[in-house]
Amino acid sequence: MASSAPLRTQVLSMYRQILRAARTWQAADSSETAEHRAYIRAEAGQLFRRHSGETDPERVRQYLTEAESRLELALHYGTPYPRPVNLPPGALAPRDGRPLGSAQLRRRARSRPVYTRSEDELSGLDR
Repeated sequence: MASSAPLRTQVLSMYRQILRAARTWQAADSSETAEHRAYIRAEAGQLFRRHSGETDPERVRQYLTEAESRLELALHYGTPYPRPVNLPPGALAPRDGRPLGSAQLRRRARSRPVYTRSEDELSGLDR
């Protein structure tokens, strides 16, 4: 339990950083600023609540890495929305209508960036 205290502090710190970014966010188009701020707050709240019961320290670290990556990308590119993932066309598509094999699923999982982990969990791509 003692080892979870530093992680809890890191999680709360990251949540505060995200809320701070939402409060000061300025969209390139000023008419979208309120929408972007609301999205940042809603997305952070939803993801942090969804994972609030996580007790595995490694998973918590993965979620922290995802949050840090998404925040840095949002600040760098000036958009709070997740960046699209660009894979070569057909690189991971099933062949001849057959379902994906286990090797293809592993390649797909490794090729996805860390900042899409939460979306992958929702869509079932992390399996």
